[in-house]
Amino acid sequence: MNDTYFGQLLISMPNLIDPFFQKTVILICEFSEKAIMGLIINKPIQNLKVSNVLKNIKLNINNKFVDQDVFIGGPVHTGQGFILHSSECQYEDSENINENLKLTTSLKILEDISNNKTPKFYKIFLGCSIWGYKQFNNEMLENSWHLMNTSNKIIFQNNKIDKIWEASIEKSGIVKEKLNPYHGNA
Repeated sequence: MNDTYFGQLLISMPNLIDPFFQKTVILICEFSEKAIMGLIINKPIQNLKVSNVLKNIKLNINNKFVDQDVFIGGPVHTGQGFILHSSECQYEDSENINENLKLTTSLKILEDISNNKTPKFYKIFLGCSIWGYKQFNNEMLENSWHLMNTSNKIIFQNNKIDKIWEASIEKSGIVKEKLNPYHGNA
């Protein structure tokens, strides 16, 4: 496997039968021979907004723009929060995904969001998606996923969440109408 998959987007293909991951786009936030971790960028949690998260951790809300969605990053560690954000802000626990994108678990960013001192772009996730190295490799060999370069425009396309999968397919050059739910190896 190629360690440059870190920071790439994984696009689910039609033959991926796990209903949890159908039509998902996942940002790979960690890639090693021990594990691969990513966040589903296009699966909002129904009826959970940023304002709910802020109220839950007892932060005052001085920001009128906190009604954006919170996302399910995946089925693992669902009580853990992750925040993807643009790189103009740095927090103690921030990890660089690329030059324009950071990942943090810092509570300070939530304080900043509540006080209207937000990074230009951000997205909050609960949980993450994790694969063992062999499992990930097998799923790639089965053509369950397609890789493409990260696009902050796609990641933070909050007004068209339901179109992120289609936009990713289109941006990667795949003709959606030619996709087929079957796979094989020659």
